[in-house]
Amino acid sequence: MNSNKPTRKLIVIPNDPLYRYAAKGEVKARYFNPENIFDEVHVFSLAEEDDSLETAKIMAGDAAVRIHALGRPGLFSLVAVRRLAEELACRIKPQLVRGYNPLFMGYLAVRCAKAAGAASAISVHDDYSIRRSLAIYGPNFLRTHRAAYQILHHLLGLNRVSLQGCDHVICAYRFPLRYVERWRRENVSVIYNRVDLEKFTPGQRERGDQDPLKILNVGRQFEGKNPEPVIRAVAGMEEASLTLVGDGPYHDRLVRCAGKLGIPERVRFIRRVDHQDLPELYRSHDIFAMAITQPGVCIPVLEASASGLPVVVNTPHWEDSPEVVGDLAEVVPLDPEGYRAAFERLGKDPGYRKARGMRLRERVLAIDGRAMERAERKLYEKLLSDLPGRT
Repeated sequence: MNSNKPTRKLIVIPNDPLYRYAAKGEVKARYFNPENIFDEVHVFSLAEEDDSLETAKIMAGDAAVRIHALGRPGLFSLVAVRRLAEELACRIKPQLVRGYNPLFMGYLAVRCAKAAGAASAISVHDDYSIRRSLAIYGPNFLRTHRAAYQILHHLLGLNRVSLQGCDHVICAYRFPLRYVERWRRENVSVIYNRVDLEKFTPGQRERGDQDPLKILNVGRQFEGKNPEPVIRAVAGMEEASLTLVGDGPYHDRLVRCAGKLGIPERVRFIRRVDHQDLPELYRSHDIFAMAITQPGVCIPVLEASASGLPVVVNTPHWEDSPEVVGDLAEVVPLDPEGYRAAFERLGKDPGYRKARGMRLRERVLAIDGRAMERAERKLYEKLLSDLPGRT
């Protein structure tokens, strides 16, 4: 490295402690350090302890990496955590601070960047308004810890500080733009969640006349992604099987549902699949189905599309059509009848099924993880270039 060139340093404040990324199977190479633009990556983990150094090394790429556990922020510890973060930032002297949501993490990123004379970028993966959350999750949302967390942040104005105070906002989907635009319209980009789609390729499965139509669903099983309508749709079809990959608070309920419908032998439950085994899982199925009340486009839909599978997804109540895949997917009402009709249509016409899948593949490869990583690096370069003497 050129001795005259300053060491490029990045502070990241993740959405979760790093051990949770590992538990969810969401450890991605260079996720914090696109195309290895930084020499040092400092992770500010909002946990009492976080010894996930191997995870941090993968996500930091070639950079030297260090984890700083700041403690869990609570109503009476927010100021203490903020002061500790600011002191560390001043000692580290980063050129950029990245917060991975516009709530406390984003607020902390803005404060640390200002204290250290750095640029700041904030991720937005959701619409954090209480009204939108109620529309997605229903009245029971108000009883959850997440509701209390969001309400507290809105009352304290932390989201306003984050979104108005940072140098750039990075939306992981298009749908959060409306939320962001309440506070700002300039220096806002959409860079989709990074997914390495090159690993996902179409399979060679040829469905025989006697083979069941193999349907796949992948996702966390909870109120926002409840595949029960898909199970009920399969129950109404004689020649269909369903594989459900995922876990969550609805898992046991879904197992009971399949049993009550009398189709436990046609519904296979897999709680977890290693990431390296996912491509073959997609290739061994005919159709991907998702029942979702959350906005945006989830990673399994992108993976299935890259695998050349046709996608069946419900009509969203948050936008005009599902993001990215809307005009190429089979968009149905969120009920068993809608899914069953789409499954039967795709099952009867192999040519149509293949054509829909391949068109989806062409669409999503345009937002492959490599392209998104390149876009993120270019944005970082621009932010760094606006800091004279610090690049």
